[in-house]
Amino acid sequence: MNSLAACVGDNCVDEYLPPVSRSFIGGNAANVAVFMQRAGVATAYLGAVGDDPAGAWIVYGLRRQGLDVSHVQVHPGPSARSHIRLSASGDREFVHEDLGPKERFALAADDLDFIARHRLVHNTFLGGSEGYLADFKRTPGLLVSMDYGERCPPELIAETIALVDLAFFSLPEERRAEAEDLAAEMRARGPRLVVVTFGKLGSLACDGDYYTQPAFPVQVVDTLGAGDTYIGVFLAGWLQGLPMQECMRRASREAAQTCTHYGAWV
Repeated sequence: MNSLAACVGDNCVDEYLPPVSRSFIGGNAANVAVFMQRAGVATAYLGAVGDDPAGAWIVYGLRRQGLDVSHVQVHPGPSARSHIRLSASGDREFVHEDLGPKERFALAADDLDFIARHRLVHNTFLGGSEGYLADFKRTPGLLVSMDYGERCPPELIAETIALVDLAFFSLPEERRAEAEDLAAEMRARGPRLVVVTFGKLGSLACDGDYYTQPAFPVQVVDTLGAGDTYIGVFLAGWLQGLPMQECMRRASREAAQTCTHYGAWV
């Protein structure tokens, strides 16, 4: 096995509106894969791109990061794109999202066999892989990770949470007080570990015990990709056998670094 972890799901080109007027490779699953790879865990990415120049750029950029992209699918039509606007404080706003070939993305038998040879498979609520979680769960020793983010529909959580080993959620800073209850509720429904992030107020993890980690203070330029950075680095530490608090510390440090530049990764 060439890679230890597989990330399945969304990718896109993040197009920043004026005055930034720049484009970057992004998407939740693709970003997590990049940061797992950078944190020292060999990672494969499985997703779908269009047969346009943007799709070729996405695959090229992910390969340049060292990812195994041998199971990326190319479909006719445009690749996914997101239009991003930044506030004066650097908070990103998704003005428009075109999901590209997401509806045509499907895992074939050889894709499932490929994923089954890994230690962990990471998914995102926008990635279109939720229908395969039961297949992943039947593979002995394969850990299933899911990023539910902040916008995941409650019905999707209800349908999938019992099939997930490591669950990630995000809350806005003003709802920080809800994090402990959210973690406890979700963990009671199946996962062995639940992690909740809440922006500049830090993060919390629950595996039966509770752990907290403050955010690292930085001058924020752009918050896009900070949550994906956290998840990728956290999962890498988890797979490397690091203590929980060290996983959180490293994840928080790198997420803060992501906030200091445009785009999720450069």
